[in-house]
Amino acid sequence: MNATSAATSVAIGWRLSSVSGWGVYGTNLALELVRTGRQPILYLEPHLLELEPEQRALLDPVFQRMMHLQDMIKKGTVDVLELDAPVLHALRNDFVPGLDEQPVVGPKNLGVIFFEDTAISDEGLARAARYDRIVTGSTWNADILKDRGLKNVVNIFQGVDVSRFTPRPRLDTYRDRFVIFSGGKLEYRKGQDVVVAAFKIFQQRHPEALLIYAWANQWPQMVETIGRSQHVSGAPRINADRTLDTVVWLDINGVPMGSFIDLGMPPNRTMPDVLAAADVAVFPNRCEPGTNLVAMEAMAAGLPCIIADNTGQKDLIADGNCYPLSGQGPVDPYEPYAGTEGWQETSVEETVERLEEIYNDREEAARRGAAAARFMRGFSWEKQIDKLIGEIDALIAA
Repeated sequence: MNATSAATSVAIGWRLSSVSGWGVYGTNLALELVRTGRQPILYLEPHLLELEPEQRALLDPVFQRMMHLQDMIKKGTVDVLELDAPVLHALRNDFVPGLDEQPVVGPKNLGVIFFEDTAISDEGLARAARYDRIVTGSTWNADILKDRGLKNVVNIFQGVDVSRFTPRPRLDTYRDRFVIFSGGKLEYRKGQDVVVAAFKIFQQRHPEALLIYAWANQWPQMVETIGRSQHVSGAPRINADRTLDTVVWLDINGVPMGSFIDLGMPPNRTMPDVLAAADVAVFPNRCEPGTNLVAMEAMAAGLPCIIADNTGQKDLIADGNCYPLSGQGPVDPYEPYAGTEGWQETSVEETVERLEEIYNDREEAARRGAAAARFMRGFSWEKQIDKLIGEIDALIAA
């Protein structure tokens, strides 16, 4: 690469995937870059990535170049690979890793972060300050960092594929059932224990209720955190293939067999059909550092959504576009999170009330679902990535 490519090439420092928020973000970022005449640069191999044929055709040249960069890194011909293009780096809580620990750098380096832990150290702030920009994915994250004194913060939301996730006729996949969808990797932070407790009450009143869920989690230590809940007993067993034995866990917790279906880890391209078969989606999450990609997709599909009014999810809630859960209480820190500022505890009773509202007034539910779909058009990947590219261009021009 030469210096003239810096304005048209962008390196993405995380794996593309179809089964994780980061992966879906990276995939759509790469596709939008190609579609706008930019050149995405990858140096990490994709993980469980499923692409449509036209998407594969767009990204195949990118994957070919990626193999060359991987070869350079693996051979260790250089300690740090320096590109002539800006690099987007994925950061974890407390801004780890630091810029001096990155295997690839560019003339401009942007740290992209979705942090749950609000206990940010002085060392973490110093690491953040070394990046040219820190890109957050929620107003909650951005406000916390600005309050901590960081000056290089820009907030750019994740997007949603509004051509794929769009209102459509309901699929009669589960005949004569009232279908409740819950998505997100299973852990205490995501609030599946609240879903279980609320569903048990609701299903006793409405035996035709069916819970369908996509709770796969490849991080066993996070699965175990659900066991700290007062609403459920224990955590699901993790099988040898790293899948979760949620069937036994739900049975132990008193959810009747036949009233739930484990969807496993569906690739993102199949989610529109999943959502089209549901009557409502429930997101009683205690904390979302971004805007909750699964909730965004459900809203864009026109599905009535019950959403906890806290942290990053606040950016999704507007008048009449969902069923907010506002009866919130504080959440105490727990391993591995030392800081839970802004986290909120959702009421099981309020969750049941919102489910009853939707069950008893389908017309109003449909109206809110339609309002959600209109609202989410402003969150298209095209619009959000255009904002990100604009920020990168401004850095290059500075």
